Amino acid sequence: MSFLHILTIISAYFVYLTYKPYLLDIAIASLMAIAFGKIQFLLSKYIKNKYLLASLLTVLLAVLIFGPILYFVVKVGNFLTHINFEDIKIILQKAQELLSYLPDVISKEIKMFLSDDKLQELYAKVVPIIGNVTAKSAVFFKDTFLIIIFFFFAVLYGREILEYFKKVIPLENEKLEKLFFNTSEVMSVVFYSTLLTAFLEGVLFGFIVSLYGLDFFFFSIMYAFASLIPVVGGIMMWGPVSLFLYANGNIQGAIVVAIYSIIVISIIADTFIKPLIIGFVKRIVESDTELNSMLIFFSIVAGLSSFGLWGIIIGPAITSLFISILQFYNKVNKV
Repeated sequence: MSFLHILTIISAYFVYLTYKPYLLDIAIASLMAIAFGKIQFLLSKYIKNKYLLASLLTVLLAVLIFGPILYFVVKVGNFLTHINFEDIKIILQKAQELLSYLPDVISKEIKMFLSDDKLQELYAKVVPIIGNVTAKSAVFFKDTFLIIIFFFFAVLYGREILEYFKKVIPLENEKLEKLFFNTSEVMSVVFYSTLLTAFLEGVLFGFIVSLYGLDFFFFSIMYAFASLIPVVGGIMMWGPVSLFLYANGNIQGAIVVAIYSIIVISIIADTFIKPLIIGFVKRIVESDTELNSMLIFFSIVAGLSSFGLWGIIIGPAITSLFISILQFYNKVNKV
């Protein structure tokens, strides 16, 4: 091993120590930049100034993606800091009335959990959680700001970085570019189809709850994010809303919201419309990649388990990157 190799390893180690707190933010920004690769390529035909193009894409990312996230965090944080325990107690008491429709064994256990002593104990545990959520919200704002900054530089210098990899990676330039654009296509399909599906389901839910006097914009965003959580995401939204309507005496509204959410959103939108959205996105990005819905499902679950909220982006991104590499090598071997 030469002196240059040793020096490179040592310097790389200290670079890692220096940027370790920001590696996840840098990774998310880089993955987002790759997902925006197709849009960047199309816009570059009309916008020749790379600084203007990078700025435009950064603003687009901030407004369309992180803007709603920040709005959601602020709203939820404000709700948690002004939460009224007595209101929650009334809702839970109403929920106990529904237990009469359940088997005695199940209803007995739930009634014990919802007893006054348990509620007081639960309240004592919720207060520290509220403070923790507030603190994490500040961290989330910081990470969001850094991701936007890193995204700008990733888009701005993406071509230069690719050119550098062409020189150091032992792979033909043409094959490397094909690998990069194939990865960008796969990630774009996963990212945009997931985003559009969440947006559609959020709007559908916001529409139905707005008929009963609830905030359309807020609940659209909440359901859009909740829908990204597989299986239980939708229930986490329409369940409490239905219970809230029931607790306020609107039994018909509670039933309508529950049935509407199950049939229109969970079955029709998620099962039948989502494949159409994926096909639409594939035509837009001109991708011939076949995507398995179950694979997307498990990639989101794995991402959430490993990286928290950001796993919604990282899980599918890493999975699609791996798939694109496998497909690329499959094409190379056939040639």
